[in-house]
Amino acid sequence: MKKIIFSFLSLVAIVAIHAQTSIETCNLGFSFEISSNSNWGEHEPVIRSIVPGSPAAKAGLKINDIIMEVNGKGTYLKPYSTIMSWFAENEREMQIGVRNLGRPFRRMTIKKNCRVKNAISEAQLAPVFAFYSLEDVQERRFVIPVKTTTNPNAQFSDYLTFDFARGNDRTAPIDARINAIFEKVLTERGLKRDTTDPDFIIQTYYSYQYNPAYNPNSPTLGTYRPTWRFDMRNKRMIKIPVYSPSEAVRVNDIMYTLEFGYRFYDRKFMQPGEMVLIWESEVSERLSANYGLENYLEMNLPLILLKFPYPENLSSATYQVNHLKYNYTGINYNMDDLKTIVSVDPDSPAEKAGIQAGDVVKRIQNHPFNHDPKSLTESYRRFIAETMKYRDESTRYTDVNGFDKCMFWNIAHYNEIAKTFENKRYKAAFSYLFNFNQYVDWETPDILTIVIDRKGKNFTFRVVPEIVTFTTILAY
Repeated sequence: MKKIIFSFLSLVAIVAIHAQTSIETCNLGFSFEISSNSNWGEHEPVIRSIVPGSPAAKAGLKINDIIMEVNGKGTYLKPYSTIMSWFAENEREMQIGVRNLGRPFRRMTIKKNCRVKNAISEAQLAPVFAFYSLEDVQERRFVIPVKTTTNPNAQFSDYLTFDFARGNDRTAPIDARINAIFEKVLTERGLKRDTTDPDFIIQTYYSYQYNPAYNPNSPTLGTYRPTWRFDMRNKRMIKIPVYSPSEAVRVNDIMYTLEFGYRFYDRKFMQPGEMVLIWESEVSERLSANYGLENYLEMNLPLILLKFPYPENLSSATYQVNHLKYNYTGINYNMDDLKTIVSVDPDSPAEKAGIQAGDVVKRIQNHPFNHDPKSLTESYRRFIAETMKYRDESTRYTDVNGFDKCMFWNIAHYNEIAKTFENKRYKAAFSYLFNFNQYVDWETPDILTIVIDRKGKNFTFRVVPEIVTFTTILAY
């Protein structure tokens, strides 16, 4: 609990202090590192994180993009400090040239993510109030035991097309399913399948074996920590019957063992006409139930492929998931009181409705904005403690901050939870960020009724929020 409240107060302090330096504060909306990887952007900046909702995200910047130019200047062999100074050259925007897997060099203009002094956006507030809807604010980390080998002489940015090694008739059905996963993931990332003259060939190998030592009556069966992984198909963390790679497991508690690997063979650039191994990844898992090889790969292979082309750690794979879904109106609040509007995003739902900077929010839906940061923090802490009984214990997990009592709401209590949000002692004013969920507002309204004070007079506005979703997954 202390960690949650500390996060809230830290955000208040950090943003307030940072904002005091100027009328506006601006950031790039992304972070980068100078690559030392001989296969991918060596001695060039590579994007490693992107701020949800930032202009960089909206412009289409992707994790692992290699930045080749900043404002027309080449980045190769330039130190981090020099590149950062180039980003500061223009007040409002920057021009960068990037390339990525299967995507040629392209230039883009990105506006800087600038906020008025002491402003905090709804995208920043949603994670602060994550316990209103942990289903929509996911900051999770997990590990898949993927071992990777690369050829240091390969330049992965050269490869644009792929095809598959010829299989055999006995395994044709499962091979077709596996190949379909590869094709879907790689084409979405910019590569193309070429059955005539591909740049590289994909070869797979696998094993799925029942463990004869398995004992369904083992006294320790079911005592292990659950394993959660992110399902990229439905943007949700899913609990799967796989043991954590960091946990010791008794042999008779393992029902199946699974092994899967894939290799990429160059056939054009290394030694033309010859098959040269440029990449290999393999994973070995212990299963607590009959998950099935195909089901495992449908969910986990897209995650495993995120290691390509910038693997970092070759002995394992750690995944950092940031998933955010919230109601966006475009209002930016004053950090000092969290009810005065310091700015409104241009062309946002709030601006279209007529809300202006300087307005003071009196009420959103049925929730009065009669709070200050301290009372809001105390009420939020009370809300978390007193609503634990409505959580689903089977969904319990530990977030990236180390808090180990994170749980989704119990579906059986949705109506009671919605009534709890109406309790004035919880000051759940910012629950509007998630009221598209029935457990937050049983009616799930499409329109927000916002009452504001403008120079001593009250005005009521009807704002149609946009439900925005951002998901980034960093594999390292």
